[in-house]
Amino acid sequence: MQTTKSKSFPAKAHTRENFTYSTFHQNLLQENADKNYALKHLYSVENTKHLLNKWGWATEEIRQGINFITIDVYEKIVYVHNPRIIYKRNQAIKIRGISRFVSKSDYLEILVNRAWSKADPYKLEPSEEWDELVAQGNTGDYYQLQLTVIGVTCTCHAFRGLVKAFEQDAVIAQLLINHEKCQGQIPDKHCFAIWKYLNVETQLQYEYAFLHRKNKYLDFTDYPDTEFLDC
Repeated sequence: MQTTKSKSFPAKAHTRENFTYSTFHQNLLQENADKNYALKHLYSVENTKHLLNKWGWATEEIRQGINFITIDVYEKIVYVHNPRIIYKRNQAIKIRGISRFVSKSDYLEILVNRAWSKADPYKLEPSEEWDELVAQGNTGDYYQLQLTVIGVTCTCHAFRGLVKAFEQDAVIAQLLINHEKCQGQIPDKHCFAIWKYLNVETQLQYEYAFLHRKNKYLDFTDYPDTEFLDC
C-alpha cells in the first residue's frame, strides 16, 4: 500500500491508497495540504468533470462515477481512471468507466474556458488610479486588480493559488505561455473580467488596449481640460 505525504487533502482522486501514483504526482503532494496548489487549481475533480462532459459523458454518468475517479499527474501528461464496476451495499453496479491519458493542454483549456465563462465585467468598480480597478467577489469581498503592460494581477485567493499552481508544474506553465489566447496571463475570472471590460479577447489585444488606456490618461494629465475617457 502506498502512503502519501498529505492525508488531509480533500480530493480522494489524488490520494487513493490502493493506487500507485507517479513520482511527479507524489512530489506535488505537500505536507501542508493547503499548498497542493497544482492539484487543487489545475487538475481538480471539477476540471475533470468538465473534461468528461467535453468527451460526451452524460450528466448522470458523471454523477455516478465522479466519486470513484482517480487523477494521476505525470510530468508531461495526466492519467484519468474510473472503474467500470462499483460496489454499493455489497452489490456490483456497472457504470461508465475510463482509462485514458490526457494532455495537460486539455486541462489548461478547460481552466481558461471556465474562467472566461465566469468573468463578469459588471462586477468591476473604478479606482482612483487609471491602472487599477476593484472586483467584487461572490462573498461580497473586494479585490484590487492591477493593470500592467504584461498582464493583469488580482489580490484574490484564487489568483494567488493559480500563480503558485503554475509554479509547481513547469510543463503546464510553458503551455500557458504558448497559449494563443493567454500568452502567460493567469486565467482568473477577475482578470478576464478586465479583458471583457476593455473589449478584448486575447493577451495581445489586451496589451494594445492597455497602451491606449495609458495614452488617454497621459493626454488627460498633459491637457487637464480634456475629458479622460474610461476605456
